[in-house]
Amino acid sequence: MSLGRRARCVRFPRAATAAARRCRAVLAAGFTLVELMIVVVILGVLAGIAVPAFDRYAKRSKSAEALGNLGKLMQGENAYFWQSTTVTSVGFASAGPTPAGAPGPSKFPAQPTSFVSDSGWTALGFALENRFYYQYQATGSATAFTASAQGDLDGDGIRSTFSYNGAATNGEVQVNPVVIVNELE
Repeated sequence: MSLGRRARCVRFPRAATAAARRCRAVLAAGFTLVELMIVVVILGVLAGIAVPAFDRYAKRSKSAEALGNLGKLMQGENAYFWQSTTVTSVGFASAGPTPAGAPGPSKFPAQPTSFVSDSGWTALGFALENRFYYQYQATGSATAFTASAQGDLDGDGIRSTFSYNGAATNGEVQVNPVVIVNELE
């Protein structure tokens, strides 16, 4: 059954001859195995392209959390430094890795008390009230700070790291561009 026969059957479907009966049988038979296999191959190729692209898209959207929260941390360090210059101790604040557990492919549960109970996070004015993917840390000294976020979006044990480094130079806080290691790990 070739496509040519099928095309001829479509032109003369109502003739009362034996050829017309064969044509009706051809039309009623449906798709040939070759036609179905071509469709399966096309769908396989499309799926092979779409699935990895979707995975990258999903990881990028999740990594946007880290960049946004690091921006808040950077602003908090800047504000803390300028507040501390009016007091006797000048410098940047430190806050331990929060949450304490290792990051994984699922979100951490909301932990607002973990941030509020830590004096470092309170000094920076930083708290996350919703669920989140990354573990956050701020390390400060008298002249410099590092704000970082670590995550493991696909659960393979390889962490992605986002970090900002800043320093007080000549009375100004200068922040380097974000450093990203294994963004889509």
